[in-house]
Amino acid sequence: MGIEEHDERKIRCRMLGHELTFGYCRQPGRDLPCSRIFDCWYETFGVEEFIREHYTEEQIQQILSPPKPKMTSLLELIQQAQKNAPDAEAK
Repeated sequence: MGIEEHDERKIRCRMLGHELTFGYCRQPGRDLPCSRIFDCWYETFGVEEFIREHYTEEQIQQILSPPKPKMTSLLELIQQAQKNAPDAEAK
């Protein structure tokens, strides 16, 4: 079956505090699934088998790696925005 076969399944997200679909957990604003996807969905269906079927070992390691600290992420976003911002002197 395809990667979207379980996307309509729903559970309560312990992190966000409300009901979400598997499709959201599979792509929560980025290309890789949420790092908690295994913990949240293992009782509902064979999520580990699903992930191994649809993602490479490298991607699985990225899913399982701990997230960057918030401060690091914020600094990276600020640096990226500064780099992409039009030159202030051009005004």
